[in-house]
Amino acid sequence: MNTLEQTYTLLADNDLVQTAEQFSKNWVGKNKGWFAYTHCKGRDFSTDAALNTLRETRKHKQMLAPKVQQLGVMVTDTLEVLDTVEQLIEQHLERKHKIKHCSF
Repeated sequence: MNTLEQTYTLLADNDLVQTAEQFSKNWVGKNKGWFAYTHCKGRDFSTDAALNTLRETRKHKQMLAPKVQQLGVMVTDTLEVLDTVEQLIEQHLERKHKIKHCSF
């Protein structure tokens, strides 16, 4: 399973996305058919798709972090999933695209 498939599976299994179309548009910043096409072709994240997804992952983490005290375990579990997604994408960017640090 490549990084794209792992990322989508983690987000879908934890109810952070409901459909591949939603993932394509809201997380990757592409058209709604992007995931289906990319997956069918056996491809992984391109540089821009990985960076967009990393940016969206970090945005979700920033939004949820202040709610840990209020919502507890539910938010903590989601943040752990987002941490895993962030690490997967960072490793992919370093391994495949030689990008070591992304700060945005």
